[in-house]
Amino acid sequence: MAQVSSKCFCSVPLCSNSKQKQPYLSFHSFPAEEELRKKWVIAIRRVRGRIFKILRNSTHVCSAHFEPQDIYVTPKGKTWLKKGAIPRRFSFSRCCLRQGDH
Repeated sequence: MAQVSSKCFCSVPLCSNSKQKQPYLSFHSFPAEEELRKKWVIAIRRVRGRIFKILRNSTHVCSAHFEPQDIYVTPKGKTWLKKGAIPRRFSFSRCCLRQGDH
């Protein structure tokens, strides 16, 4: 789950972070492991389906949603998530989400 270098956007509801606007953030692709991927989807309050799809190399969660201890920066400056990291930091509440967006 390495940092993504191309243009990308965070897929968390109500998060408008993008690589272009916040270059200091890292953006992480959903994990390949199905069980961990399910935990991410639940954590960001999304439902996979017509509205939300996880596409390889284009569906990301920004580092603002991970605990600092879940992020590792290499000596060369590459950002990685530690194994098993799940996004846990959000500013939304259940009342703010539209039907089907949780």
